[in-house]
Amino acid sequence: MNNSVRITNLKLKNYRNHKELIIIPKKNIIVIYGKNGSGKTNILESISLLNSNGGLRNANLEDLIPENHFGPLELFGANFQIKLDSDIYSVGLGLKKRGENLIKITNIDSMRTNTSNLNNKISFFWVVPRMSHLLQNTPSERRGFIDMMIGSVDKSYSERLQEYRKLKKERLKILKNKNFKNHEKWLDIIEQKICSSGLVICDSRRTFLKSLNNRLKVINNKTESLILELNGTLDKVLRENPALFVEEYFTKKLKENRFKDSISGRTNFSANKTDLVIYDVKKRKEVKNFSTGEQKLIIISIILSFIEFLKNSKTEKLIFLLDDIFSYLDSNYISRLLQELSQLNIQTWITDVRADWISDSPMLKNMIHKINIGDKHFKVPDIKI
Repeated sequence: MNNSVRITNLKLKNYRNHKELIIIPKKNIIVIYGKNGSGKTNILESISLLNSNGGLRNANLEDLIPENHFGPLELFGANFQIKLDSDIYSVGLGLKKRGENLIKITNIDSMRTNTSNLNNKISFFWVVPRMSHLLQNTPSERRGFIDMMIGSVDKSYSERLQEYRKLKKERLKILKNKNFKNHEKWLDIIEQKICSSGLVICDSRRTFLKSLNNRLKVINNKTESLILELNGTLDKVLRENPALFVEEYFTKKLKENRFKDSISGRTNFSANKTDLVIYDVKKRKEVKNFSTGEQKLIIISIILSFIEFLKNSKTEKLIFLLDDIFSYLDSNYISRLLQELSQLNIQTWITDVRADWISDSPMLKNMIHKINIGDKHFKVPDIKI
């Protein structure tokens, strides 16, 4: 994998608890540590906002501004210097009032632009603490985990997901009209587009999970019998029938559900009516019934299989963000994960409370830039970006 995207400077100004903070990464792997409340996750969140409206917390923009900040919005911001191959970009994120709400504004080299222009240059994959309980979370979160992995290596997939949501929204808008039967031809056209787009999404997920399954078999003896599947009705029909039949079936279900969808205000049959299910074939049961510790290690194993997938893919420029996930891992898993990321040549930002596991390994000390932002002696470098 040829990956050469790096954040070479990061500056936060009046961002959550950071009045002013500058970080200049010196290595590919950056570990930010410090006591709880020191603002470690806030740093990763600011990075994640580069290609997401809500970031890794899915936050309201109003929450980014400190409660004790009473100055103009221009005094708030996150600024980055990003090296992409041989080019260097200065990227600034700020907020602007639009009516009663705040909107995010993005500047690249002092030129106002939108987030999509940056999305075409960089991808992000992040893991946050709630993902360690992924198997106990909602189907939407599990599906989103898979979608984020696929989208981080395939821009067209993310665009198709967005298009699919827009088409469903447009269809429901028509169905809200009591006289929607007068717009049957338009509904036919939209539903045909929904079917075409939805089937590509289902097939992309299925192909990707097949690849992860193959890699899980060789990661270690604890994962060799794991199988990842999607249990949606459309996924099952697609596994057992040719694509043309499935498209006709999908179209028929949407047409049959028009009245039901108009009443409920949601799409009751969809490519997104599915859930990620993980089975252990040897034990003949779903891993959601395993212990909490076993489930967390399974999620890390899936991430390791994703890294193996990245090694053999023509991936777009990618940055990893790992927020406080090492607290439940033993040193062997930590070392392996970091070694794999190092070999992948991906810039990785990590948060941890103590990061004492670094001192135990000369190899880790050599590959990691360790930053203690909870240290009262930590100073903001005297540099402008």
